[in-house]
Amino acid sequence: LFYLFLGGKNMKNVLSIAGSDCSAGAGIQADLKTFVANGVYGMTVITSLTAQNTKEVRMVEDVSIEMLKNQIEAIFDVIKVSAIKIGMVNNKENGEIIYDELLKYKAKNIVLDPVMIATSGNSLIREETKKFLVNELFKIADIITPNLDETKEIVKIILNKEIIEDIDSIEKIYGKIIADFTKRWILIKGGHLSNSAVDILMNKDEIYILEGEKISSNNTHGTGCSLSSAIASNLAKGYSMLEAVKKAKNFVLYSIKNSVDFGEIVGTVNQMGEIYKNIDIEKLY
Repeated sequence: LFYLFLGGKNMKNVLSIAGSDCSAGAGIQADLKTFVANGVYGMTVITSLTAQNTKEVRMVEDVSIEMLKNQIEAIFDVIKVSAIKIGMVNNKENGEIIYDELLKYKAKNIVLDPVMIATSGNSLIREETKKFLVNELFKIADIITPNLDETKEIVKIILNKEIIEDIDSIEKIYGKIIADFTKRWILIKGGHLSNSAVDILMNKDEIYILEGEKISSNNTHGTGCSLSSAIASNLAKGYSMLEAVKKAKNFVLYSIKNSVDFGEIVGTVNQMGEIYKNIDIEKLY
């Protein structure tokens, strides 16, 4: 059983197509830690290099189209990929390569985390890239995982007009617009209840209100990346979408409970924290 948990011939292979975070709290570094913690074999295709920490992003440099294409093909040509997480896509050209390659290889179990809006509310990617994500890349994903700000931005693109927030249950209504447009699952992250962490999972026919324990912590850098990667891990292992999301949500809860504190600046979630608490690392090697 221990052998099977660690991998062996039954281990599922999961790919992250995303940006690199040199501080390792988010991006592909967070994805790899999430894959390990969820018992799958993680691989990466890097879309962009970032010079960042948990306080600021200092520089972003996209990889070339040729490098992006070759990374994807180097994996798919020889390795069976059971699920994919897509994170930061910083320009339309790279988005087009990802779209074409995943269609070519008939990729499945695609989780798309639309990295569009920073915590500060500032836009992270160009308008043409946002429109490509919504109108093209969304439609080959199995599930899209926006936060509330990103949800509003997506709806604005779909409806081609500014959003006026004068309606009740805004997440449900926005989610339905996106679900009807994409014909895919949508997970809207983060509700407004003060004592509960509420996410809404829905497609054009079903809706689930997923409540959870809300942790008071500033060490939450990497939560979105970890959630989407955990969903991909669970889909690779054969869980239904509802169960994959529920398990991923619980995983993120424990990652926040075991978070890494950097002192005066925001800390990061700790994907391996619960495992470290249950295994004596010093006795392993």
